[in-house]
Amino acid sequence: MRQVFIGAVLVIAGIAAFIEAHEHRPEGSVGSFAPLSQRPSELSHTPYDLLRIGAWALVIVGALLVVTGLIQYWGAPLGR
Repeated sequence: MRQVFIGAVLVIAGIAAFIEAHEHRPEGSVGSFAPLSQRPSELSHTPYDLLRIGAWALVIVGALLVVTGLIQYWGAPLGR
């Protein structure tokens, strides 16, 4: 069951990383409609891409942990 909770935490961390990447989108990205004075500090393209790749990795690994943990939990005997 611990595996399911760790996977859920990783998925939540990945979602938080997506939100953070969205807040610090590089200039010229699609959807950057706020004026320059109102936008938070921007990342350059490489750190932005790495943040998004890391976010995807967290979400995918977390989801796999949740699924495999639930499969193990479902197949375990009741007294365990």
